[in-house]
Amino acid sequence: MARENDDEPKKSRTRRAAGFFARRGRVDKAFEASKLGADFIGDLADRVRPKPLDPKGLSGRYEDGGIARFQEMAGSMSETELDRQYEGWRTQRACFQYAGLVAVLAIPLGILFFDISRIFVISLIALFLFSMFRAVRADFFAWIIEQGRFGGFYDYMTSRLPRNMQIIVPNRKRDQIQKRERDR
Repeated sequence: MARENDDEPKKSRTRRAAGFFARRGRVDKAFEASKLGADFIGDLADRVRPKPLDPKGLSGRYEDGGIARFQEMAGSMSETELDRQYEGWRTQRACFQYAGLVAVLAIPLGILFFDISRIFVISLIALFLFSMFRAVRADFFAWIIEQGRFGGFYDYMTSRLPRNMQIIVPNRKRDQIQKRERDR
């Protein structure tokens, strides 16, 4: 026995609840239910909306380079706990680097020997990018412990990249960085 209105789209819970209260003569409850549903969706949208990019995250948020903040955060940790954290981040970095390496090597081998599909190649590329992102993240956290400070990502990159490699930053940022270097 098929329903007569199978081709109609399904109504949302809010609309069904509003209809339920409206049919029972409680129109005020129907409007209240739909308002609560709209408020819930609005709050949910605000929570899922990405935060704006913080420009201080690149060059560092702290005037002292994050030394005081690191000492505050690590003050309750012993030296062995910090060493275990450091080794854990280095291990995680190595695991993600090897996962990325396997993903990259699997692409040509899979195409040559196993005739893998395009979707599988795209997923291997995505796995490689994800692994490299996680490896850099783990290395950044290991660098923070190694340095004993919460430095900016720019400081991390300048210490990790070869000395002959340059990072191009906008003039306004370059001036701020040079001023900060002179003040030290």
